[in-house]
Amino acid sequence: MKTPAPARNVTIDLSSEDVTEIHDGIIDEDAPVAAKIKDPTIIDEDEDPRDALPDDAIKNRDGSVTIPLHYPVKLRTRKDGVVAEKDYSELTLHRLTGKDQKVIAGSRDGDTIVVAFARATRINQAVMNGIFDNMDAADIARCGQVLNHFLYSGRKTGA
Repeated sequence: MKTPAPARNVTIDLSSEDVTEIHDGIIDEDAPVAAKIKDPTIIDEDEDPRDALPDDAIKNRDGSVTIPLHYPVKLRTRKDGVVAEKDYSELTLHRLTGKDQKVIAGSRDGDTIVVAFARATRINQAVMNGIFDNMDAADIARCGQVLNHFLYSGRKTGA
């Protein structure tokens, strides 16, 4: 009695740049992959490192981006006479508007970044001052990456 030959289903994805060889239903991961050949006459605008979001950034439906803080910040705040302790383990940054840009431009030189973060996160300026003063520099840099991403690309608005 002969064993039937294994079924061969091959799917070709023309949008993929990876080439994988399939023999007898086995994917050969050691097979050579076609190298990406760059055309020197084409400038790839998607390669700008300023456009990249941090790996753990979460893109939200409204176009905002949530960044989990690697080093969360605890603050004690007072509002309406009530003291509360707040934990900031993530920040959600929104695209900046022209009005935001005016407020940022009008800030003192040393406060520009903090004002930009307050405007992008939509957090009260006094609270953002406290958060920023206690943030780890790596988290500050990652939030800055999100702001750069908004300036260089991101979802189109107003359509």
